[in-house]
Amino acid sequence: MNYLVTYIALACALLASCYGNDASLAPRELYQSHLDLIASVEGYVNSPDKFVDGEWQEHWGDGALFGPLYDLSKHRLEVSPEHYARGIEALEANRARVLEAAPNLSAHLDDLETLSMSTLSLIESGQLVDDPEPYREAAAEMLIGLGSIAELYKDYLEIDAGDFAADSYGPTSLTAFLANVYLGYAQNYPEDNRDHHLERAGAILDRIHSKVWDDEQSVYLFAPGDERLMLYPNVTTMAALARAYQLTGEPRFWTRFKAAFEGVQALKDADGDHYHSPYSRESMGATDEDYTTHSSQNYFILALMTAYEVSGHSLYLDEIDAMLGFLKERLLVDGQILHHWIDGRAAAEPDPYIYCLGCNVQTLFILYRLAIL
Repeated sequence: MNYLVTYIALACALLASCYGNDASLAPRELYQSHLDLIASVEGYVNSPDKFVDGEWQEHWGDGALFGPLYDLSKHRLEVSPEHYARGIEALEANRARVLEAAPNLSAHLDDLETLSMSTLSLIESGQLVDDPEPYREAAAEMLIGLGSIAELYKDYLEIDAGDFAADSYGPTSLTAFLANVYLGYAQNYPEDNRDHHLERAGAILDRIHSKVWDDEQSVYLFAPGDERLMLYPNVTTMAALARAYQLTGEPRFWTRFKAAFEGVQALKDADGDHYHSPYSRESMGATDEDYTTHSSQNYFILALMTAYEVSGHSLYLDEIDAMLGFLKERLLVDGQILHHWIDGRAAAEPDPYIYCLGCNVQTLFILYRLAIL
């Protein structure tokens, strides 16, 4: 009997270490453990030629969102007027872009990626700026057009326009981003019809689930009928699911998040510090399965951060720590976190893409958000 009690106690301790509510490393401590990564990346991206006339350079779309969020989050933590001013300058450029496109969004679908990122920047900055109202107003205008497009495509965006909807990321990822637009608006501007925006986000997430959930693999598919196991559609949907659960408390969202998290474990590398992301593996010429991109790890980390916020499970922070370590140890070269890991090396000539500044400021935003959770 004593052996049985001891066995049960050890088993409970093991489960607690993996799924318990006491994190092995607090978010602020995790941030502090990667201060060297921050210093290295900031030394490169803060060069004056990397931000010109309100626009981040070499950013491949992500900079429109994560550039200002990085600056504003850094200011929130450290009180940096220079970064706050640069964040506002970027937001103003995004606001002008959104207001120009919003009245006739269907004519701007080829620019849907940049418009989506710009709109999200206006939404997610709501709790980081002194006067959020101009950004709320612009985002609300864009939501009208996005709502019409969602209605046209019955809440699943099988649409051949914009970089998101091309071969790179696929319609499931694009639709998950749309859900996150509604969720972000509800969270940052709750006084403006919060229940409606949460309802719309829930309807979109339910549509994604009915359209592309693969019960056998326990993952969300890249697109209907496309049975490849892909990271992007899952981590983008997981980020929205965790946030939906955070804002509504509806159990189905958390249940789906946990199921997808288990499914994508099939993409985890044997080293345990990164996940394979094969969406651009063929176009980059990879010859083995150990291929992943900087941005895919970033988006997974964002999903895990919200999962930690709503659960307190140390498992999610441990995963974040491991992936940040991978970025630092494998992809960081001379202040640049490079675009991908391929054939046992970091991105390099003659690879088609080597570096994305937008992904680098996204990592900086992640680290500063950890510090202010």
